[in-house]
Amino acid sequence: MTSTELPPTEFHFFADFLNKQVIDREGRVLGRVHDLSLGLNESYPKASVLVIRSGRLRSSFAAVSWEAIDRILLTVQLSLPLEQVNFEPEYPNLDFTIARDVLDKQVVDTSGQKVIRVNDVHLLKVGSEMRISHVDVGIRGIVRRLGWQWWVDPFVQTFLARTDYMKDRLINWRFIQPLAINPEKGRLKLTINQKQLSMIPHADFGAMMQELDVHKRLALFNSISADFRPKVFSDMPIPMQRELLENTDLKDAAELLSKIPADQSTDLLEEIPKSVADSLLALMETTQARRLSALLGYTSDSAGGLMTTELVTCPSTASVADAVQRLRQTLDSLEIVTHVYLIDGENRLTGQVPLKRLLLANPSDPVASSAYPRPVYVRAKDSLREVAYVMEKYKLSSIPVVNNGKDRVLQGVITIDDILVRVIPLAWRRRTRTVGSQP
Repeated sequence: MTSTELPPTEFHFFADFLNKQVIDREGRVLGRVHDLSLGLNESYPKASVLVIRSGRLRSSFAAVSWEAIDRILLTVQLSLPLEQVNFEPEYPNLDFTIARDVLDKQVVDTSGQKVIRVNDVHLLKVGSEMRISHVDVGIRGIVRRLGWQWWVDPFVQTFLARTDYMKDRLINWRFIQPLAINPEKGRLKLTINQKQLSMIPHADFGAMMQELDVHKRLALFNSISADFRPKVFSDMPIPMQRELLENTDLKDAAELLSKIPADQSTDLLEEIPKSVADSLLALMETTQARRLSALLGYTSDSAGGLMTTELVTCPSTASVADAVQRLRQTLDSLEIVTHVYLIDGENRLTGQVPLKRLLLANPSDPVASSAYPRPVYVRAKDSLREVAYVMEKYKLSSIPVVNNGKDRVLQGVITIDDILVRVIPLAWRRRTRTVGSQP
């Protein structure tokens, strides 16, 4: 081969490679291909170790460097003599292998944003190197593994020609995140970068995690970046959130709770034992813990129980420019922002300014000149029904909550999302009962 020629390339399915007979350099039978270990330091992992199995009832295993493979035809021939291949009764200690960690396992497809099951693996041989290139998630992969392809393929071509069976469903490896767990640390060895994972909408990521068992779910969650984790956590149902918290270190759990919306933190803290909730609050920042402790004092169907303490406030004496600057400083840390709330020196609500008015106002004008003529609010003790009535009456997407006294001290804000989370299940239950009672 000249320097300008490319090395020869060929594709193999792992199912065709699996169980091939392995012989030494003199043609003596050693056993059969049992597994293939891969290095995870490249986008398309390269084969590093061949696992050979000898015997059936009392199997023994040998780990042989991929460099010791001379050629692959009907058999796999090594460049080593039988005497240099050491068999042990225990399976070799390898970080990542195809048969153990990929085949028949759930993996995350970051391109399709779903959890899939792998039926076979597509390998690319370039010169003497073997690399993983795709995973096969089609039915044909299962047939190939079972060794039935020799009769199923002709049958389908003859009688079921219009089916998609013959089309291999291959997904490029660079979009695949295996869910093999490191048993010592309970973490995944990421084969894709954090950027690829973070491109999945966090709601979709949360939905994918619901398809996994608790161990894989925890391993995947622990492996994503710290800034992406709270967004994914927020979109999980409370039972799954509780499950993750129960399997997370208290300090990490407290940090996580401090980064999700306060109303969600409150709902979750109400679902766990009080002793655990108190421990988590003790580990959280003083201000955040104080807010959550106050929220825990309200019933879940009152305005106080519905509200979040995450909102944008500024002094009623500030200018529009000051209010916009305050908005910019806090926007990244808030889930939903629709208004800036004006307060006096005692934190009493004096007005509220919708963002549209604020952005259209003259920067030098007093911010109070863009506020509603009088603030619209609910009190912390008000019921869900009362809150929904006021929001519908004034066509508001969010409403401030003040204390139960006459001084109108600002406590938090309720968004339309907070209302819908409570109202939709109630409406659905009523609809189900109505439908069920019809003759």
